[in-house]
Amino acid sequence: MKINIITSPRMGSTYFYNMLRNLYSPYQHFLRWNEVFNFNERKPVHDVQQIIHDAKTQTDVVAKNHITYFRELDPTQLNDFLFNIDWYNIVLLRRNFFETSLSLARSKFTDEWTTYSNNKVTIPINIFQFSMDSIYHNIKNIVHNQYKIPYHDVIYYEDLVFNPREDFPKLKLEKSYDYDQYKKWYPEIRPFKHNRNIKPAPSKKDTIENYEELQQYAQSKYRTYKNKRFIIRDGYIRRINWDTQYLDINDFNMYNDN
Repeated sequence: MKINIITSPRMGSTYFYNMLRNLYSPYQHFLRWNEVFNFNERKPVHDVQQIIHDAKTQTDVVAKNHITYFRELDPTQLNDFLFNIDWYNIVLLRRNFFETSLSLARSKFTDEWTTYSNNKVTIPINIFQFSMDSIYHNIKNIVHNQYKIPYHDVIYYEDLVFNPREDFPKLKLEKSYDYDQYKKWYPEIRPFKHNRNIKPAPSKKDTIENYEELQQYAQSKYRTYKNKRFIIRDGYIRRINWDTQYLDINDFNMYNDN
């Protein structure tokens, strides 16, 4: 199976990606692409056509990309990657807009993305504002389905407990796997292995000196983020109305809390 995770920064995607790729640990030629189109982290000679070719020819792939990375591809390449490969597309979305924005602002300020210190910092308002704007536009593009991708599953960060044994069964994907058979073929498989190198970020209240100031500032700004498919209330994305025209699932549950 070829799994394509579509998400945004600070939404738990590193844990989620590692949980999924561990399912394929027995395969020697399995492709594991963490932010494959994040060109800022890659060499200038990175070959998009080679990526597309490899995705087409390999049997098993797990790829993760932030929604913003797709704009780095020209339309022909993007269309080829998204629609000429048999992807199982999973969206990972975090509803807590305030905490996501705060997490992005702290990471930008400290340059801590996967490993963290407990040092207290004061986040400048301009960095926090930039982070809120970035997260809003990413969520908007995912919910509006900017690229018309057939979403097969949508998982919310708030529903994860960060234990693979409990989180994987929440995926519709789980129903298509016969682990008893896999264990016979590959006794060494450890699909629910914990990655001890991935640890949750420390509490923002404990590590951001001006947490309350930023919380009040954010509260005054939510009304400026107006959208037809969701609202931001008390720091949360609510009343999500997904663009179901491009959802390739029959039993999709929209999140419609008040």
